[in-house]
Amino acid sequence: MSGNAACSSNGDEPETVSPMQFSIRDYTIVYGGSSRIPFTGGGDVYKLEASNPEVLGKFGIDIETHQLIINPAKTGESTLNIVDVNTGNTVTLDITVVDFYLSFTIQDIEGSNNNVYFQLGNHIRFIRNEENTKPVEIVFQNHVNFKLSTIAEGHFDIERSDDNIFTMTFSLQRPKSEKIETFEYTMGGDGGYMNIFNSIFEFNWKESVNLSRSTPPIEYKMILTDNSNGCKITCLLQPLKFD
Repeated sequence: MSGNAACSSNGDEPETVSPMQFSIRDYTIVYGGSSRIPFTGGGDVYKLEASNPEVLGKFGIDIETHQLIINPAKTGESTLNIVDVNTGNTVTLDITVVDFYLSFTIQDIEGSNNNVYFQLGNHIRFIRNEENTKPVEIVFQNHVNFKLSTIAEGHFDIERSDDNIFTMTFSLQRPKSEKIETFEYTMGGDGGYMNIFNSIFEFNWKESVNLSRSTPPIEYKMILTDNSNGCKITCLLQPLKFD
């Protein structure tokens, strides 16, 4: 049974419907899939208007699950005004649509680390843009306000040798800096994550990488061994960002 008000338990007066509320007002979503943003309250009748509909593409409200659903059409920025008709409340969200990326969190560092950008807890984002130019960002999360900051950016590439050795090369620089530093690593860990790289970034390796287990692991770990000194950087693949 749906409606804009529910009867109170004592039968006196209908309960007041609470206005729609989102936990935050700024959202970053990923191009290439459907994003679902939960909310509370709301009167079940809504009017939505985007400042840049070419970016947000198709969007709407799933009343039963209390979720805003956005299927973005391209990367960019847009506001989204949502009028909660039955409560008279209006919510304005700032939406940023970014390219899809694989995100790995650095879990462990064993040995002498020559890469100042690779620190425990930092995130390595391998970005899949439309041109497939293989950008990469190194991101730090402030544990006080939980905001993300990009501490380095650049490009990455992977080469597979005839004897099945995978080498990942990073060309990194600080934002707004002209100094580029290059780091080269031998890739190890769970072979399954390399199949993900192969599929998303179209490396076109003819044969899939052999998995180290008979069933897919719950977690994919990438181990990067610095070719200059043997330092091992262990990274955990984060859940993919699209449905």
